[in-house]
Amino acid sequence: MKRLLLYTIAAFFMLASCSKKDDPVFDESPDVRLNKVLAEYQAALAGAPNGWNAELRTANGSLYHFHFGFNDANRVQMYADFDTATAFERKESSFRLKALQQPALLFDTYSYIHILADPDARVNGGEFGLGLSSDFEFSLDSLAADSIKLTGRFNGSKMVLRKASVQDLQAWQNGQWKNALLFESISARILNYFKRLNVGGTAYEIALNVASREITFTWKDNGGVTRQHTTTYSFAGNNVQLGTPLTDGGTTITTLSNLSWNAGTASFQVNVNGTQAASIAGAIAPLIPDLAAPARWWQYMADQEDYWISWFGFHVNGVDDAFKIRSIPNFYYLIFFPEFNTEQGVTYDLAGFISLSGGSLGLEFGAAYRPPVFTTDGRVIFRYFGTLGDVPPVHEEKYLNTASLLNNTSGFYLVQTGATTYDMVSAIDAKAWISWQQ
Repeated sequence: MKRLLLYTIAAFFMLASCSKKDDPVFDESPDVRLNKVLAEYQAALAGAPNGWNAELRTANGSLYHFHFGFNDANRVQMYADFDTATAFERKESSFRLKALQQPALLFDTYSYIHILADPDARVNGGEFGLGLSSDFEFSLDSLAADSIKLTGRFNGSKMVLRKASVQDLQAWQNGQWKNALLFESISARILNYFKRLNVGGTAYEIALNVASREITFTWKDNGGVTRQHTTTYSFAGNNVQLGTPLTDGGTTITTLSNLSWNAGTASFQVNVNGTQAASIAGAIAPLIPDLAAPARWWQYMADQEDYWISWFGFHVNGVDDAFKIRSIPNFYYLIFFPEFNTEQGVTYDLAGFISLSGGSLGLEFGAAYRPPVFTTDGRVIFRYFGTLGDVPPVHEEKYLNTASLLNNTSGFYLVQTGATTYDMVSAIDAKAWISWQQ
């Protein structure tokens, strides 16, 4: 009896197994189903008459906007709010929809969206090897009636496409986005290192980090207390929107808009929160000097018996590497070495030119300075002591320009920009500075 029951159970499972093979769960093969999904995305992308607005949040948190116009011939036209050129000049490239581990949208020829992901930091101001931690290949996560959500396949950046209106497209075409991007030209047009937003009788010192799209405001409140507010910013048509509004007593700043450049006053005119007139202009000194920064910068390396390095030397009047020190063959970097050596009873500092030779770094020549003077108003003054080594005549001008600027009697303000990074700004007019890092 038990054996008969076992045979019956076995026969039941054999029949059930046969039934599963002959009765598939899906009516269509996986390839057919996947091709249908890709066709749905293609129809959606190409079927938006005014294109798509796109918000791209990079893996490092920065927000960028695009406008895409897709067609059925695998071509896409785009604008981007990377800079004033990409925000006004529409460019065409190609795209593909492809079945990878899941449906994917690939921008497969170099275009505006590739700029953010370019590993060459000189292209986008990001990190070498990483760029701005963005993507140009995206997994298609979901499709709704008027939106598409995507995730970058390599860096995990997030992008959302939303159907654009006629007005959305015209905002790119008529230059509204380009005008907003003038905000990021503040550093190029205002030659002073220090920049002030003056609104309602209050001055706010502003510092932009264009690569990360962050802005820092520094000011004194009504009680004389130093305040600082750092926030991300993004663009929306004609507006610069602060990720986190600035609050100063009864004043709240959420947006800056309608920027215009006044060449006569070398300043920008701008509206705060859409209505309040304000200006952004240069300044020759920090609003609130870090009085201890010069001594802190110098002492840090003196204690370690080490040196600061600068890759590009001085920025002067809007020109990076103004003295062309990087044109020196095999030049590696400029150093500042506190208490480098002692000569004639003077323990001197050294601004040295380091080059790569035979696979190793070596000091070619440099300018020696007596122990610095730290002023009570937050400056450091260097005093020339002599030249170390032999300066080749062909490089003498580069050396003298660098050494002379360091020797200016007005000295420098020090601005700490990171845990071990500083900008050293000429106190003459704040139109020359050099960046130091460990």
